[in-house]
Amino acid sequence: MNPILPIVHLNGTLRESLCLDYDNARIAVDDAIKAITNIEFNARDYARGDWNSAVAERKQIFQKLEEVRDYLMARAIHLS
Repeated sequence: MNPILPIVHLNGTLRESLCLDYDNARIAVDDAIKAITNIEFNARDYARGDWNSAVAERKQIFQKLEEVRDYLMARAIHLS
């Protein structure tokens, strides 16, 4: 799928503003990834039999955050 990227033009938002906004959003997602990584994550904190499901769920969350980060990065690179 081809991404739909912003176009810089005279009647639009300044390139510098868009770059800064996309980069700030990417940094916030990176910070969220770090914060979630720092959460204590142990099998002892889950009901018996739930650990594998918890690991799979956590992996999905990281994949989604990485997808958002990639979305933001692609736009920042396009605009730079």
